Amino acid sequence: MAMELFKNTKILVCVGSGGVGKTTMAAALAVIEAKAGKRVLVLTIDPAKRLAQTLGIEGTHDVTKVPGQNFKGTLYASVIDHKRTFDDFVLRASQHSEAVQKIFNNSLYQQLSTNLSGSQEFTSLEKLYSCYDSGDYDLIILDTPPTKHAIDFLNAPQKLSFLFSEGVAKWFRDPEGKKLGLISHLIQSGTKQVLKVLETLTGSQFIRELGDFFINIEKWQEKLLQRTVDVQRMLIAPTTKFVLVTSFDQAKLKEAEYFIREISKGGYHLDTVILNRIFPSWLDQGSEQNKNKSSDNMDLNNFYSKMKAYYSQRDVYYRQFQAKIEKEARVLRIPDLVNDISDLSGLEELSLLIEERQSKT
Repeated sequence: MAMELFKNTKILVCVGSGGVGKTTMAAALAVIEAKAGKRVLVLTIDPAKRLAQTLGIEGTHDVTKVPGQNFKGTLYASVIDHKRTFDDFVLRASQHSEAVQKIFNNSLYQQLSTNLSGSQEFTSLEKLYSCYDSGDYDLIILDTPPTKHAIDFLNAPQKLSFLFSEGVAKWFRDPEGKKLGLISHLIQSGTKQVLKVLETLTGSQFIRELGDFFINIEKWQEKLLQRTVDVQRMLIAPTTKFVLVTSFDQAKLKEAEYFIREISKGGYHLDTVILNRIFPSWLDQGSEQNKNKSSDNMDLNNFYSKMKAYYSQRDVYYRQFQAKIEKEARVLRIPDLVNDISDLSGLEELSLLIEERQSKT
């Protein structure tokens, strides 16, 4: 039986804090649909080395067919290259004009396209939109950058687009060469300290490059704003669903509650919350293997009993969290696997576990 999560779904956006298994979960969800016969692409940000090896994307930023698969469909994966994605967008938006190379060589642009707050989030969503718009895939799963609050990820592109808006850019364009008057105005406006910081970052030619930059972006800034609108429409479309991955940590659970509240305000569709690693599956297996054995195993049995008691107490927090959110989204409780996931068979094992837990909800 097909998972409800994937019905009428074109895009899955996986969100969550760092260290909760979000990237691995995104890959396992992709395996489920590849096995079902779909062309599935996983876009990830910074996968662990073993997972990158498993997906065949270590050392590359191109879309790669995952090696070793024997699925009814096809599984693809790619690590997002933020600088390259930003450059590709500017190149297309500028229609390959001569100004493009001037922009690429501009030290201010080089800082903005890599280090500016919001640029990584924009390029993640730009890559997602480009792949979606291509029509090459039946399902795209985006593994988002870990953020303190997932809602910040969704708001970042709008913040970035504001920086390039005409209302901001017109203050920095100086077609008549009146840079001294502009500098004076900026300093009088209380931005002297900001200019000094940016000049330190970009070198002594900052003011000249600042003006050149905003002159040269004129041809693509409107398309950046339109792209932000298109991306927002894509994210709130009924065919785009969100999966929140969290694990036991009271801070992470509170963060998850915050996101669930905020996501409904933004009009996004949160479908599933995955409570990951809630219970180590080896405890049940170990207890079963040592049942009715000799007294030599008493110490081991005591260990299993104490560990079960510990996780039972901890499980209270999970159930309290689940009771709060189950009206908002489907909740899947996934135990910790016996072995680390280091190959495609490990992802398949996790995918089967997800399907099994989904069938019980």
